[in-house]
Amino acid sequence: MELRIALTITSRTPVSVGAGGSVGALADKSIVRDGWGRPIIPGSQVKGKLRWAAEQLLRGLGQDVPTPFEGPKREELPTLVRDLFGSPRQRSPLFFADLPGVIGDPARLDALRDSPEQRSSQIRPSVALDRRRRTAADNLLVFQETALETTSFYSERAITGRVDSLDHVALLWVAAGLSTRWGGAKSRGLGWAEVTARVWVDGDERSADRLRADVRALVAGSGGR
Repeated sequence: MELRIALTITSRTPVSVGAGGSVGALADKSIVRDGWGRPIIPGSQVKGKLRWAAEQLLRGLGQDVPTPFEGPKREELPTLVRDLFGSPRQRSPLFFADLPGVIGDPARLDALRDSPEQRSSQIRPSVALDRRRRTAADNLLVFQETALETTSFYSERAITGRVDSLDHVALLWVAAGLSTRWGGAKSRGLGWAEVTARVWVDGDERSADRLRADVRALVAGSGGR
């Protein structure tokens, strides 16, 4: 089955997906941007977040989901997670695209990309903590760049590829909805967001009611209710 998922990640608090240090700027930690200067959530983070959510969901349903720390033999066991996200020996059948940020209507993402407002960000000061002493650490004031709180991250082709069953579709859809924290500094209140996913299977959009039925079938097939 041919799969396409459009994702909209609507930030509730500022999001900071870091690019490391920055030269000649106030921020010690800058954000990742695309060629138009817009903040983005990289496809690699989308894949990682959804994989983690899918693993937690399946473990909650009693399925044996190996981790990379258990060795290559365990990691290569056939699971829904391996089928969707791949492993060291099996490539994922899916492509996860970068999600550019937009201030305004996500449907006008391309039309707004040359607007200077789309490159806006803010600088937030923070202090590293000495957990042993439970006080602010000395000489560790950090300036962190974040996307604006009003930013939505969107791609109409966020996830594309082929899947073998509706269980795969259901798992991706529910994993997207469970992924509510993005970027860094989450312990300081950054990165809260709401994720909306629209799903097309073989060119036909799958309604929320049908997706919920797919999730119920996945749960029932895993021995849950």
